Amino acid sequence: MRLLLETLNDPYPTPRGALEPDSGPAASRYLPCETCRAQGEVRVRGGWQLCLLCDGRGWRRRGRGDPEYDAYLEMPLAEAVSLPVAAPKRVRLPEAVEPEAYAWERARASYDRHGSYRLVRRGLVWLAVEHPPRHRLVQAVLVDHEPRVLDGGATADLDLGVVMIALRVPRVRVPPWLIERSAKETQLTIEGLAEAGLRAGEIARRLGLTKEAVRRRLKRKTVGSLHHAGVPRGAT
Repeated sequence: MRLLLETLNDPYPTPRGALEPDSGPAASRYLPCETCRAQGEVRVRGGWQLCLLCDGRGWRRRGRGDPEYDAYLEMPLAEAVSLPVAAPKRVRLPEAVEPEAYAWERARASYDRHGSYRLVRRGLVWLAVEHPPRHRLVQAVLVDHEPRVLDGGATADLDLGVVMIALRVPRVRVPPWLIERSAKETQLTIEGLAEAGLRAGEIARRLGLTKEAVRRRLKRKTVGSLHHAGVPRGAT
């Protein structure tokens, strides 16, 4: 269900305005992580590991005393306000819309055909009426991917909101290409957390998996590495 919510807006095109905004630089709530230099991972002996200060995001929340930073321009606010501002340009709209402009409609039809996205949208509308605070969390964090720092209560409300929507979907269908992509991303995350020294239980709590699932994936990775290195199975 989380994967469906996180990819609910994937087929839609990125909205682009015809006019350039008049607003200038503004301070963001997040700063680039100094430890990993906004890369999400740090160099260690023997390879790379996930940056524990920013949890692999590459950005950390701006604290008291930190300099103001414009995340859109990727520079300190003091430097951003000194940049020259160009006059807005007139945008000439095309006389005819090319068929490729509607490619997102075909993508959405493919998503809806292979996944339970229609029922998920209905569940979101129902949740907005049934429990508005949980709907706002689900919409902001999972659907719109807004960077938010959640406390224990907000995390619980987010999980309960997902469960409430899931109970209204009798059979959850996820497009196969998303399942493959999610499996690869999860495996990379498990390996990175394991290399950072986290135990299976800690990795399971952080990723929302069971401890047995984490252990099985780590075991498969170990067996695969030994087999690739030429070590016979059962030699360990």
